[in-house]
Amino acid sequence: MNALPQKARADLQKILGLLESEHAGERDAAVRAATRLLERHGMRWCEVLSLLAPIKRAPLHSTWRVTCQRLAQRPADLRPWERRFVADLPNFPRLSVKQCYILAEIAGRVFGERAA
Repeated sequence: MNALPQKARADLQKILGLLESEHAGERDAAVRAATRLLERHGMRWCEVLSLLAPIKRAPLHSTWRVTCQRLAQRPADLRPWERRFVADLPNFPRLSVKQCYILAEIAGRVFGERAA
């Protein structure tokens, strides 16, 4: 079995997060994208469960609420919809997988860091 590189594992984790979508088309697209990723690395779905080593990620500025505060302090660096997104997030008790990835992408672009 081929080991999946760290970047591919992170991509797979992100793609599989879309399986929580309420939209069947988005879930179907996620399965197809994940299958293509595995095929590119010479793997099959039955081998995925043997990938036990966790993906290490740096914390997103300790908490997502702190990230929202830091981003809100830089409104000129945010697109209009990002300003609304960042302002609305603290009203939620927790983030969905999709919200977490969007916040990480915005933070990575604004703060010049690679999104986790």
